[in-house]
Amino acid sequence: MINDKNKRKHDIVLVAVDDYIKSAQPITSGSLNAHFQDISSATLRNELNALESMGYFKQLHTSGGRVPTALAYKEYVANILDNNKLNYANVKNVVTDYENRSVSLISTLSSLAKRLSRATNCPAVLVQHGLQNLVIENIQIIPLINKDALLLVETNAGIIDDNMSLDPSIDRASCAEAGKYLTSQFKGKTIEFLVDNINSTCLKAGAQIAEFKELIDSVANVLMAVIKTKCDISSGNPAKLLSGQTASEIDETKDVFEFLQDADKIIDAVKDNTSNVNYQVGGEESSLKGGMMLSAPIVINGVPIASLALVGPKRVDYANIAAALKFIVGQIDLKGGKK
Repeated sequence: MINDKNKRKHDIVLVAVDDYIKSAQPITSGSLNAHFQDISSATLRNELNALESMGYFKQLHTSGGRVPTALAYKEYVANILDNNKLNYANVKNVVTDYENRSVSLISTLSSLAKRLSRATNCPAVLVQHGLQNLVIENIQIIPLINKDALLLVETNAGIIDDNMSLDPSIDRASCAEAGKYLTSQFKGKTIEFLVDNINSTCLKAGAQIAEFKELIDSVANVLMAVIKTKCDISSGNPAKLLSGQTASEIDETKDVFEFLQDADKIIDAVKDNTSNVNYQVGGEESSLKGGMMLSAPIVINGVPIASLALVGPKRVDYANIAAALKFIVGQIDLKGGKK
């Protein structure tokens, strides 16, 4: 980042990137004159040359203007986040899904990601990576008409639910007893603790749980699958994502679509984000290449359970996207896992 002694260079970068995002027109000393009327054109040219040598701009053609590099975009986004220049008015409706959520925590968060994608016209990514840390409050196993069962695990952040196979010989009373037993043994413990200790717990119980031991094994298998890191992608509207992009930017945006096809890359890109909004702007050495990503952790009652990210081309409305992301994760954290 540009140090405090170079405030003029910092301001030029901010104005230049903002203008380029809005117009897609190359940056020149002439285009900056209107913003810096107290600085001569010659001085602006010198500053642009210096910033180019510092890696903030590049020239596509020898005689043409400049365009921002990943370094310039990072300076711009950092300024937005640091100064909280965000407008929440146009994203408040996105939180409706959380306020009116269903019993399922996972499906609610997935729905939230879809709404966020529609609000920003950027693909949204939900990476679940902390469900194992949720604390169990109650476990129920409810038989369904088709002989399967619904597993409901009430936690300190909401309800985890999933379908599980049910042997025809298992009756409703056994399901109720299995749920009561699991609750008695693991209430106040994390889901990870249950998965790690369920075999030894059942071994000690012996004949006490003989009638529903197979059912308990099924619960453990379902929860093992639930807590595995998963990546849920809401692709948004590709046509809107490409709208207004220049020919060279469209080529770069292909990198975004390629990135979204690789769940491992996405998970790796967000796994270390545990606080605040994090931003990444692609470059040659980045898996994002021609794109950008803003991500933030989803924390409920102090437990980080997932990360929510918005992915797109470099030239996007960062203020709107950052506002949407910060507002949503902030509302979730504020409201907690209870209605």
